[in-house]
Amino acid sequence: MAEITKEMSINQVIAKYPKTVGVFNQYNIDSCCGGHESLEIASKKNNVDIVKLIESLSKSADGK
Repeated sequence: MAEITKEMSINQVIAKYPKTVGVFNQYNIDSCCGGHESLEIASKKNNVDIVKLIESLSKSADGK
């Protein structure tokens, strides 16, 4: 199972799990210019539930 935490930056998640880029697009989270932000900060800025975001990212990273 993918190990994704709220402290990881968007860029770290994409580098480790390239399939997750689609999840960031789905949630309208900037994975380019905002890629340095942690998942926690990005989720707050975009009014996204952090738990749902991490669940979606993990599923995508695991190919589910």
